Amino acid sequence: MASRKSPSAPEWQVIQEKIESQNRMTIEAVEMNRVAVETRIDDLEHGLEGRFGNLEAAMATMIGRFDGLDGRMGSLGNRMEGLEARIVAREEVLDRRLSLIEAALERIDRESRARDASLEVAIRELRVSVQEIGAEVHELRTKVQENSAAIRELAVRLEALSRLEERVTALEKRTA
Repeated sequence: MASRKSPSAPEWQVIQEKIESQNRMTIEAVEMNRVAVETRIDDLEHGLEGRFGNLEAAMATMIGRFDGLDGRMGSLGNRMEGLEARIVAREEVLDRRLSLIEAALERIDRESRARDASLEVAIRELRVSVQEIGAEVHELRTKVQENSAAIRELAVRLEALSRLEERVTALEKRTA
């Protein structure tokens, strides 16, 4: 059996220096990748914050308009068709925005599978928010339909009161 000759101390030092050099290069490459991933995550987060801010502002505008409906019941009878058309248009815009947000979330989800678990958790939270917003939009549609029915009912009642007032006026004129 041939005996193995052990490398001398300087050969080990050379090998060790090469290993240390390779480790430093690997650490630098990993750090550069980490910085790039963090930058991309920050960019995505910033973009999504802006989109959700826009959606929240649009929702706040819609809620403010629906709250103001109670004070304007009398004039809404004549303008009901126009208002319903504007509400439908707003709902379509919100639906398109919601579809765009859902599509963006799906795209982000596909791209983020290679990222770490913390980014996946953040995307799941965003999906829950989008679903909650969708539920709120559905609730707002229901409220609009309820308000529309109530306005129609009030218009019928107002017309009946108007006829009764005419009859009372006619009776007063006869008795006078």
